[in-house]
Amino acid sequence: MLFFDRILASLILFFLKLCKVNQCRKYDYNEVETGSSWDDVANLGNYDVGHHILSNSRRECLEEVLSLPLANKEELQKVLDHYKDDSLKYQAVCFLIRNMPFHAGYEGNALKYYYQYFDIYAQGKLGPHEVIDSLKENSFSVSQLKRIEDIANIDSSLLVQNVDWAFKVWREQPWGKNVSFDNFCEFVLPYRLGDEPLGFWREDIYKRYNPILDSIRLLPQAQDPLVAAKVLMDSLVVEQSHFTGLFPAGPHLGPSVVSWRAGSCREFADLVVYVMRALGIPCGTDYMAMRGDNNVPHFWNFTLDKDGKTYITEFPDPNWKRAVSMYNPKAKVYRNTYGLNWKDVKRQQGKMMHPAFRKPLYQDVTAVYADSLNRDLVVSSDILCKEVHKGDIVYFCLSTRMDWVPIAWTVFEEDSLRFQDTEGSVIGCLATWNGKRLVMQSEPFTYDKMSGTIALLTPQSEKEDITLYFKFPLFCDLGILRMPGGVFEGSNDSQFRSADTLYYVKQWPFRLNNTIFPEKEKSYRYVRYKGPKGSYCNIAEMAFFEDTSDTLALKGRIIGTPGCFQKDGSHDYYKVYDGNPYTYMDYKTPDEGWVGLDFGIPRRIKKFTYIPRNSDNFIHKGDVYELFYWHDKKWNSLGRQVAKADSLNYVIPKGVALFLKNHTEGKDERIFKKTDGRQQFW
Repeated sequence: MLFFDRILASLILFFLKLCKVNQCRKYDYNEVETGSSWDDVANLGNYDVGHHILSNSRRECLEEVLSLPLANKEELQKVLDHYKDDSLKYQAVCFLIRNMPFHAGYEGNALKYYYQYFDIYAQGKLGPHEVIDSLKENSFSVSQLKRIEDIANIDSSLLVQNVDWAFKVWREQPWGKNVSFDNFCEFVLPYRLGDEPLGFWREDIYKRYNPILDSIRLLPQAQDPLVAAKVLMDSLVVEQSHFTGLFPAGPHLGPSVVSWRAGSCREFADLVVYVMRALGIPCGTDYMAMRGDNNVPHFWNFTLDKDGKTYITEFPDPNWKRAVSMYNPKAKVYRNTYGLNWKDVKRQQGKMMHPAFRKPLYQDVTAVYADSLNRDLVVSSDILCKEVHKGDIVYFCLSTRMDWVPIAWTVFEEDSLRFQDTEGSVIGCLATWNGKRLVMQSEPFTYDKMSGTIALLTPQSEKEDITLYFKFPLFCDLGILRMPGGVFEGSNDSQFRSADTLYYVKQWPFRLNNTIFPEKEKSYRYVRYKGPKGSYCNIAEMAFFEDTSDTLALKGRIIGTPGCFQKDGSHDYYKVYDGNPYTYMDYKTPDEGWVGLDFGIPRRIKKFTYIPRNSDNFIHKGDVYELFYWHDKKWNSLGRQVAKADSLNYVIPKGVALFLKNHTEGKDERIFKKTDGRQQFW
């Protein structure tokens, strides 16, 4: 890896000296060469190819690539010679070769073990934990693989077939008229998506999905690639998919992901890109290096309509929406590209960069998503530690558990830092890079989305109490989100045709064990919980008591709507009375599910309790927890506690960023602060 980094650095320096990227000129009809494969020369008017004309300086860039010690010049020259009489394809190949030194994949026998996770999970018979357990003997690590540089190992036949098929779909499809050459090169043409092993993939996917578009191909609106993308997505989401983020980290899966339809948001994004590009639809992956409300990066798909506007989807959602509709706290959004971002390369020249930005194969598209809320984040030098000096690279970081991840960088000037194109609603921190690790250089601060102001989270001399109920934001917990609108009812009619409301769930339950004291003075033979529409009647446990002081719940015959979404009885209504707060009812349809008890005779209900479906991120009785607050570049402990109930009590300094660690089990934990007496997660 160090050898490759040295090659990369020297190559970038060569390119900076030789590539005059502003010396491009517009394509002129008189410059179309004899033998061009573009049959209808007049159609060139629909494409802005000026940026990709091979000027003298770019020829020199190409020669530098071909002369690299790693370069397989013979294979690359075969491709260049193959297209020497086809002006547009030649330019496209030059684009691929010029950027090829920055791309590589992985190979090795261990890949077969990695692929097994997705192949087995895709069969739908085992859950992700079961798949992991079944493969323990063949555990996988990226360190078992060998990195294969494209520039040294590319096969000319693979490159030729890729180019020919990419041009075929670009030219034959009606929406191709509204895909510029620039967008074609970046978002249709590339032979790879990430670091997967290379292979021939376009023809098979084309033959599988092209017939789906026959229904619209002759319609006038089919000239818009967005229309074709919508039709394909409607078809893609019909087949079952299997989501998980639990499998080991590894390289991209390659085109097999189209058949497996299994993995995390990254694999789902790849699935969509393969299909769209195989049909000539400009498509790629946008991402957050770190979500502003979670501990992980996030990937999703974009496409471009006939006017170049960005539309997005997150498989298996079939709907393409304008980018501005994405509500997640983002801070920064980037677009994966095949071509190197030379603007960023020039800004980095001579500076020691964090690895995340050292090879900038991305475009910054934050402004597309933030729209009117896009702004520069300006931070006064007053909040920086004294060891930061003028000219230093400073990183804007977001949190991931007890660590920080850089998502943007800038150069420190005399009195302030300016991070261009950002969106707020996050907690951030500033850092520098010493070549081995990040060195935090400020206290955390909140960055307001609406005003653009920041507020430092620094310890105050005054102390305050805090009660903790959970260690991870509840808005990430699907079962809890589904409870508002649910109703607990009592009746003396087994069909609940005449029922009294004992309690209506108005808001998310914020603790594991919830106790309700009904106001009704009547007795009921039948009680139940009826889930709201779209909830699949998700609930984990409930119990009813005749007196407020009782600890022994009433017994009765379990009643409810039979059947579960999994179709195997694993989440049927009786799970609500198995005594396990982490199993739950998951009804077979979104609506009309309910679960309850038949006491045999009417009973007075003075108290009942319930536990929502949850991911075990509430405080768990018996587990060991430790609360931390951030100060002086590190997390500082406020002590360990063994939970005696579903809550913890601590005394904390006012105004600090907090983090609750469960030392017993689990890993879903998130930075938060105290706001209006409660935990506010970021």
